[in-house]
Amino acid sequence: MNCSPARHVKFMSAQRLAQLTSKAALTAVLLACVSTAAPACAQSFPNKPLKIVVGFPPGGGSDLMARIVAEKMSVILKQPVIVDNKPGAGSTIAATFVSRAAPDGYTMLFGQAANVGVAPAIMNTLTYDPLKDFAPITRLVSAPLVLVGPADLPAKDVKELIALAAAKPNALSYGSPGSGTVGHLAGAMFMNEAKLKAVHVPYKGQSLLITDMLGGRIAMYFSTIAVVKPYVESGKMRAFGVTSSKPSGAFPGVPAIGEAGLPDYAVENWYGLLAPAGTPAAVIDKLHQTVKQILLLPDVQQDLTKEGGEVGGESPAEFAKFLSIDIPRWKKIAVEAELAP
Repeated sequence: MNCSPARHVKFMSAQRLAQLTSKAALTAVLLACVSTAAPACAQSFPNKPLKIVVGFPPGGGSDLMARIVAEKMSVILKQPVIVDNKPGAGSTIAATFVSRAAPDGYTMLFGQAANVGVAPAIMNTLTYDPLKDFAPITRLVSAPLVLVGPADLPAKDVKELIALAAAKPNALSYGSPGSGTVGHLAGAMFMNEAKLKAVHVPYKGQSLLITDMLGGRIAMYFSTIAVVKPYVESGKMRAFGVTSSKPSGAFPGVPAIGEAGLPDYAVENWYGLLAPAGTPAAVIDKLHQTVKQILLLPDVQQDLTKEGGEVGGESPAEFAKFLSIDIPRWKKIAVEAELAP
């Protein structure tokens, strides 16, 4: 007897054949549902307000940048996007909060080299792992810092500043927006490479630090460019050099610190968005595509490049690859500056 499938079907009842056909159809529907689950998730997201958590007080460079993105994002996603300031501990309070948030895409970290790269390199008390506890969305911009001092400081350039600090060990101080920030490590790296000794004074943000510098209580500050540029242009502060490997177009006439006898000195800050680990890939992709749209807007590009940097927008995978290189680099800098725990 020939039992090939073709002959066997010939002897099936019409009712049995209908049952099999019905099951096959149901299976096809279920498979279709599974294959479209991720896109459906992205289509329904977001259906409530979103939040971008910033590790510094209102008014600083990070806060202003986050608000630019939040405003544009709310228009595209048709949902309110709130900037939630959680300052302190070198911006790690904000990072800790987001690492513990629900992985649904509604809570994002305004991440930067400070809380994702520097802090983990110099603090052994953090409860988050920058590579394991976050899902990268995209980088917004990378930018250098600028070394500034009071206008009446008796030094006109980097070489004179180094000479002044060398003549008076620990007599000069350098401020930062907090321990574990890029400004802190940029200063420590500068002192290490120039073989200087100065006192680090951490603040909880930039506002009080700038007030103290204008009052002559702080001698040096590695700042974001946009925040201190008006003070330099008005003659209240002096810009000694930018921390990039070459001069920045955002601050014409200000040399790179590396040109002043420290050829290996180069520090750049970066800013980006990250979500809690475990956030669905479809949601991450939708957030990335939204931010990518925002970064193409001329007014946004103009605002972000005030810091003298380059606008990002790379894919989540590309951003993750960048972090896998950048985070170990900060660890190396911390070790060399004797800041690693």
